[in-house]
Amino acid sequence: KKTYGHLLGKLEKAFAREKPLFALALYYPLAYWRHDQDDISAFDLNRQKQLVGLIRILFLKRFESSIAAFESSCQMLLLKLIAFLRKNIDPAKPVEVRRLEKWMAQNDELLESVRARQRELREEEESEKSEWGDDYLDAFEKLSREDYKVEEIFDETYSDLETVVDFLEELATLDASHDNKLQSLIRLLKRDKVLKEHKVIIFSEFMSTTRYLRKELEAAGIKGVDEIDSDSKRDRAEVIQAFAPYYNDSSSAALAEEGREEIRVLI
Repeated sequence: KKTYGHLLGKLEKAFAREKPLFALALYYPLAYWRHDQDDISAFDLNRQKQLVGLIRILFLKRFESSIAAFESSCQMLLLKLIAFLRKNIDPAKPVEVRRLEKWMAQNDELLESVRARQRELREEEESEKSEWGDDYLDAFEKLSREDYKVEEIFDETYSDLETVVDFLEELATLDASHDNKLQSLIRLLKRDKVLKEHKVIIFSEFMSTTRYLRKELEAAGIKGVDEIDSDSKRDRAEVIQAFAPYYNDSSSAALAEEGREEIRVLI
């Protein structure tokens, strides 16, 4: 509660709904099948249902991990929801087109902040602006209006968009100073007699958390911080050597001679 403030209450409220957290109809279209349910493969139906359950669990795991990880998930879902709508809206139906355009216009400021934050989390330079959801368009198929209640799926998707926006607006009021887990870590690294003098490895399941930690630990004045994740392009052997030179055919003196900084805290 100290870390997430009002957002915790919003999340609890979202989980109290009949469709907890998000409806995620875009991943569960068979729930909106127009025909006899016996026509649907039980395997396909259960697979979609289980996928929705896994996505909800992933959101909770990322919520537990860090503010940055949860924010990144919310932003990604926002873009996927928009991509799904763009893929399935019928251009011949002005009402559907206008509905998305109106929603985008009403949330223009938040969308621009999402674009900037995504670049920051991915550590990308300023790039040409693509259409919203372009990266995820290929992930969705155009649903048949004869087979699926597409209008109901749209309603659920817009409802999910509103939930995501509510979360992101609350997240925008939070920063590292609110993050009790982060501040506890910083205190340990600065004050703990053992940790402030010795090498430390910090593990996290999510890339967005590791990058967030590196940025905030450096900002807190902790020296010798580095981070490596599944998207890192550097030679991992060199990173490991910089962290533990003695055990990797080098030494602190040799690193210094080569102009390489020794890593004290490796995330």
